[in-house]
Amino acid sequence: MKKAHPGITDLELADKLMLPQHIYTTTPAPSDSYLEDLAKTAVSTGKSKNKVMHGAPQVLVICSSALRVIDLVKRLRPVSKRGVLKLFSRHIKISDQIKSLKTTAVDIAVGTPNRILKLLTEEALKVNRLRLVVIDCWQDDKMRVVIDMDDTRKDLFSIWQDVLLPASANPDYGFKFRLV
Repeated sequence: MKKAHPGITDLELADKLMLPQHIYTTTPAPSDSYLEDLAKTAVSTGKSKNKVMHGAPQVLVICSSALRVIDLVKRLRPVSKRGVLKLFSRHIKISDQIKSLKTTAVDIAVGTPNRILKLLTEEALKVNRLRLVVIDCWQDDKMRVVIDMDDTRKDLFSIWQDVLLPASANPDYGFKFRLV
């Protein structure tokens, strides 16, 4: 967080930290299908409580790159009955994604921090149905993860600071975080 916001004081930082109640914990050891199992659990447990809304997924996966988004979308498609939305800027205009979010009900959205932040800012992507936020810690060829990369770190922490942290204070929003 200090790297993303270098001017932040220790007191301000303490207000923005993730608390234990924000973390999704499991006891079984992770397997190859761990992400799919997490998504399936979040989607199936949220059916009765959360009304289906356009642009409001139950699972949000934040990845480091468009290629990783495409890979995870392929893996997560069998988990969702409504489909999986890919949110990144390569070859997809933001206006098209806003239009898609306004007309499509999705259970799972997978995207890069920059595009997710823009869609949250435009209020096209909503967090009111979120059950699980997954930060994908896949390492690229240079052994970097989404939290370490200069071009994704600031957007990732802005998503947390500006959208998810304030939403987590609302008792109606019951989402959890998981690093995978």
